Amino acid sequence: MNKILLIVLVIFMSCNPNKKGNNTAKEAIYEDHIITPKKIIINDNIERHLFDYSISNEIGLNKMHAPEGWTEPIIEAKFELRGIVLSGVLGLEFKEGVKKIPSSKGFLIPNNTRVRIFNAGLEELVLIEVLRPGYQKELVT
Repeated sequence: MNKILLIVLVIFMSCNPNKKGNNTAKEAIYEDHIITPKKIIINDNIERHLFDYSISNEIGLNKMHAPEGWTEPIIEAKFELRGIVLSGVLGLEFKEGVKKIPSSKGFLIPNNTRVRIFNAGLEELVLIEVLRPGYQKELVT
């Protein structure tokens, strides 16, 4: 798992190595090779926390903390979403059925896929998400 996380971070960091200052409101602060994430609080059915490490719209990088019982509504995103479950159990509900991804496993949601994302475990869900392209409100229905 550490190798996969390292590869994801290296790819992310190499996307735009000269980006400094002039950040938009959704971007993390990037100075001297250090990214300070923007903390985002999202209220779906239960409050969850997202730490946004994204520095451009080309690729998004988030660490999400979602409590037991959390769920998103059904979405269809026009971006690819992949990641690694660090702790807890991620639930993905597709029209074909539910998939449960345990800790230390990765996941992939291709773009234009209808899915409900939820915490399928009995403890806090923590995961790393990589979005290609990065999150933009107009890309989600």
